[in-house]
Amino acid sequence: MNEDLIVTREKAKVFPEENSPYEMEIVDISNFEREKFNRPGETEEVFRIEFQSDYRESEDEDFWTYTWFISKSLSKRSNLFKLASAALGTDFDPNAESFDASTLIGKKVRLILKTQLTRDGSHEYSKVDSVLPVKKKK
Repeated sequence: MNEDLIVTREKAKVFPEENSPYEMEIVDISNFEREKFNRPGETEEVFRIEFQSDYRESEDEDFWTYTWFISKSLSKRSNLFKLASAALGTDFDPNAESFDASTLIGKKVRLILKTQLTRDGSHEYSKVDSVLPVKKKK
């Protein structure tokens, strides 16, 4: 057995709710194919968005990251619409024919994260509850 090839499943870190909202920078956006919720065998393409947070538990630890998978829908109730509105503010045109999601990279937002229990009840994870713009510095 080659020890270098052994992978151990790590549970996601759970962001403490009492510190929410977390200011986070969008550092990467990529396409991701996943199985549709409650539709076995059917897949959909979504965005996989990587955030760099401003949170760490100690000085000798790296800042925590967060990954959010969201649909590519731009309806006014969609997560992508909420994220683009918070990140881009008045630069976001909700009536445009198309939207280049890469314009979100490097932008900051505040995420309110809530702790959820997995469907099988085996562990907790952090889930986005709301997306807010970054507060303007006075």
